Amino acid sequence: CARRGGNMKISETVQAVADFAPVQLAAEWDNVGFLVGDEERECTGVVTCLDCTEEVVDKAVAEGCNLIVSHHPFIFKGIRELNLCRTQSRAIEKLFKHDISVYSAHTNLDVAENGLSHKLAEMFGGENIVREGFGCFAELRPVSAKELAKRVAEVLGDKSVKVCAPDATVRRIYVISGSGGGSEELEIAMKSADALVTGNVRHNVFTDAAQENFPIVEFSHFYSEIICCDVLNEIIKSRFGELKVVSARQQCPYKTLEEL
Repeated sequence: CARRGGNMKISETVQAVADFAPVQLAAEWDNVGFLVGDEERECTGVVTCLDCTEEVVDKAVAEGCNLIVSHHPFIFKGIRELNLCRTQSRAIEKLFKHDISVYSAHTNLDVAENGLSHKLAEMFGGENIVREGFGCFAELRPVSAKELAKRVAEVLGDKSVKVCAPDATVRRIYVISGSGGGSEELEIAMKSADALVTGNVRHNVFTDAAQENFPIVEFSHFYSEIICCDVLNEIIKSRFGELKVVSARQQCPYKTLEEL
């Protein structure tokens, strides 16, 4: 049950996320966990987001929240300079000026039980969901790859969805949130599923799949992961019922020609 009343430290708040998505589940190349700030401060509220941008920091300040929990790591490959002409540097300045901490849960949130890949499989109508690698297998009522692609586009509100082998019948899918469009992911999918559903699919992977008449449904990295706000909110609110938790739902950084 949710904890109600009493003060709590930031470290206690982020532990709820760490329990749901242990950092040990993250890919070796990833940078997750507590990245900025002071864990020992009292938590005044949380802002959840996909990317910790300057605008998200401004929202945290306006909402009186001193913790930001992001999906994409705020610090990923390291910071070479702090130049206030750049937005990340200004965000860092504001974080320290307003005593705001940042915690990131990335590939560990993708792969966690009931994490983003699992959530997507459910959203696409999947049943009997089983985790493997950074994705999930799920069973569907038989559907053409074309119709599955239409379902994915509608569910995510994503106008950039692509599909190969559109006439093939799909009964089992392998879903990976964000980016899972490499040869290794295709190999896993082809062994145990009828289609790969993921983002950032490489050209050679699409080519190989098309030659084998094996469907790939490619969604936008952004639209598959903006659901992180819902997942993170639920994790935190389920443990701390009275803690202020606010979503910073960012807009997709690009427009398709159809949307212009």
